[in-house]
Amino acid sequence: MPDPTKYRILHELGAGGMGTVCQGFLVGQAGFQRPIVIKQLRNREPEHLRLFVEEARRYAVLDHENIGRIFDFEMVRGEPCIILEYIDGWTVCEYLDRQRELGRPPDPDLVVFIVSRVCRALQYVFEKAAIVHRDISPSNVMMTTEGTVKLIDFGIAIQGDGDGCLAGKPSYMAPEMVVDLRADHRSDIFSLSTVLYEMLTGERLFRGDSIAEILTQVAEAHIPSAREKTPDLPDGVIEILERGLKRDPSKRFASAGAMGEACEHFLYDKGYGPTNLTLKHHLAFLFPDRQRAAADPEERFPLVEGTLISARDRPTVAGLRPAGGTVVSPLDATYTRVVPQRPPTEPPRPSGGARTAARARGPLTRTTVTPPPHLKSGRSQRAKHGSRNRPRA
Repeated sequence: MPDPTKYRILHELGAGGMGTVCQGFLVGQAGFQRPIVIKQLRNREPEHLRLFVEEARRYAVLDHENIGRIFDFEMVRGEPCIILEYIDGWTVCEYLDRQRELGRPPDPDLVVFIVSRVCRALQYVFEKAAIVHRDISPSNVMMTTEGTVKLIDFGIAIQGDGDGCLAGKPSYMAPEMVVDLRADHRSDIFSLSTVLYEMLTGERLFRGDSIAEILTQVAEAHIPSAREKTPDLPDGVIEILERGLKRDPSKRFASAGAMGEACEHFLYDKGYGPTNLTLKHHLAFLFPDRQRAAADPEERFPLVEGTLISARDRPTVAGLRPAGGTVVSPLDATYTRVVPQRPPTEPPRPSGGARTAARARGPLTRTTVTPPPHLKSGRSQRAKHGSRNRPRA
């Protein structure tokens, strides 16, 4: 029977189409705590529950540096919940808002670096389980305080081709998702390219006053060049962006891996480029207050009193402890550590090098070492005839 107090909910982080996402922590023995994210199902209708369970099953087989991990599927407060990795960092949405607030232009290298890591995640999930994410957007790409990029939220992901329904965020949908109600791995490439466009220009590619207007733009509108907003973008970045935004899926990159490879060629063919550490330092510059706030973990995760197992309740198995073996102290025993008094500190040595210091301590005692006979005879022969290395006249 699972422990009903195993997972604790702190507060709500947000809500999506199917569930509510909360911050919480896992409580274990001896004061063990681990921050987690708890995704709760809001609608208990059978179809929603089926999709929720499928999401957990799809997530369970995924384990990659650039994907938010799943830990458990459990009942919390009587509701089915997916227990996810807590990612200490920021979404691309927060990143873009902060850039606008500071009035900073985009760094093309860092932007392409972030996109290249999302490409790695997409290639992995497609190779691992033929998963199409269908919800690539700035809110579903995170960057940790250590500079690791994470793709999250597989709530509407599918395996294989689309299921004939319109799902996702309108501004980041691929044209075939709107026109033909289908999606494959190349649809994720288009959606990721819209995120790349927004990170490079600071503006959303498809906008409108209504969902219908946005979907019309996705299906029919002209796609402007990012250079109209940011004129000094490198040619290599423009080539990646324009290929990823092709309306015809067959003209896009053949896979997320191919797009990621193009990104990395742009980044590293010159011999150097950004890394996780580069992104970490950049984020620390953008969000200095967050770095200071993280110094007190007890403020974010309340301290839970530790529980120790009593020594008399510990299991005993005959034969495991040999006669005269090491005795293990009980958990509740306390001892006083005695530290012997250290000798008085030596007075500072006078300056003047090793010889002066040696004289201050007194004369050195020489030790005479008598070599073995076979070495002694060899030495005398060399002394008699001179060194072999002596240059000839």
